[in-house]
Amino acid sequence: MLIPFASFLGFLWFLVYWIFGGVFFALVAILRLGRVRKVRFSCLFSVWTLFCGVGAALFGIKLGEESIQTCYLLAQTRAETITAFFGCGFAGVFSLFMLGAVAVILGGFAILSLSKNKSKAWIVFDKEDDEEKEEGFQVEGEGFFR
Repeated sequence: MLIPFASFLGFLWFLVYWIFGGVFFALVAILRLGRVRKVRFSCLFSVWTLFCGVGAALFGIKLGEESIQTCYLLAQTRAETITAFFGCGFAGVFSLFMLGAVAVILGGFAILSLSKNKSKAWIVFDKEDDEEKEEGFQVEGEGFFR
């Protein structure tokens, strides 16, 4: 009975974690001014948020399952049934959502440190650096060859 609700909630938590966590870590990467392997970070972060979203939904439903089922059995109308899912299990579901958000942030920082690029860039976009390198190779007055 709770599996469809847990599936919907897991997908919803995944989207929330993925969007807001992705924006947060994009800002962190820009502010740190470090090079990050974006594809590695994106793939690992997407998998991590999916894991956290589904886990938070499943464990949140498990935590609030008893109160949800009690309210569901007492419900007499369709509106009371919907309220039973959302209202009675709110504390368990929302507390696990917040715990999942903390896990996304902590795991995101770990993934960010794994995705750091320590090698030098092979493409340089600064024009000043290129001009200095070209001047260093030329012998004044005689060109490249003597």
